[in-house]
Amino acid sequence: MDWIIAQQPPLGSNPATESPAAGNIPELVIILIILLLIATAAALITQRLQIPYVTGLVLAGLPITDVLSRRIGLDPSLVLNLFLPILIFEAAINTDISRLRSTVKPIALLAGPGSIFSSAIIAVLVKFGLGLPWIPDLLIGVILANTDTVSMIAVFKEIRVPSRLTTIVEGETLFNDAAALVLFNLVLVVYATGSLTVFEGVKELLVVALGGGLVGIILGYLSLPIFARLNDPLSSLLLTVALALGTFQFGQFFGVSGAVAVVIAGLIFGNFGLSRSSSASDQITSLSFWEYAGFSVNTFISC
Repeated sequence: MDWIIAQQPPLGSNPATESPAAGNIPELVIILIILLLIATAAALITQRLQIPYVTGLVLAGLPITDVLSRRIGLDPSLVLNLFLPILIFEAAINTDISRLRSTVKPIALLAGPGSIFSSAIIAVLVKFGLGLPWIPDLLIGVILANTDTVSMIAVFKEIRVPSRLTTIVEGETLFNDAAALVLFNLVLVVYATGSLTVFEGVKELLVVALGGGLVGIILGYLSLPIFARLNDPLSSLLLTVALALGTFQFGQFFGVSGAVAVVIAGLIFGNFGLSRSSSASDQITSLSFWEYAGFSVNTFISC
């Protein structure tokens, strides 16, 4: 015998005007569980094969792309406003400023001119290889030139490399994310306006980058006294989440680089707040939380 349970709608509600997304929530939860199981299996296999976890996720996600891509997808706005600040902030709070100072020149060259040069090379190859217009070529170049931080760090943990090289790569990937986003926006400006002189491009780049840095400095230092007064580690975690996401939104609101703002705010908080104003247990709690947050975001993006 089949049992049919009819659920009455609450008083005052109109089923005809309910959001259609509400009916998809059970399906989204099931898909989420499937993705988590796939990620777990990928982690076990990558450990056995000794390959980077992200690489295993990408390979594991290829067979299910055709199955799930039509039913669920990551909103680009969600990736930009939620996932990106989490990834950048997690990398920034784990970066030692004193180590960055000793390698600032190679990091600046790689994240600045190096990023532009590699993006241009990829754009030229795509142009002559696929024959696409220059704007899509440049956008593809900026995207592909961005270094995969997780894979690089995973490889460095498995093989012995000089500590200076590790610092350079970590610093370059930290600022490369922000530089790539700024370049991406500049290309979109060219597409929207139809032209952009070198002077205007450099001016826009400096305003966006320096403005983002200023926002990050202000919000980063404003968070330090608040963090010092919080004795509850869980409340401190709420502050760090608000700082990461809020800094990005403030940068976007003022028309500057939110990514650069998050980088600077994360460096300030990680080096002058987390390491000096909290106990060892609070530091472990905060770093563990952000490590899990970054790991989870990378899992959902790669899977």
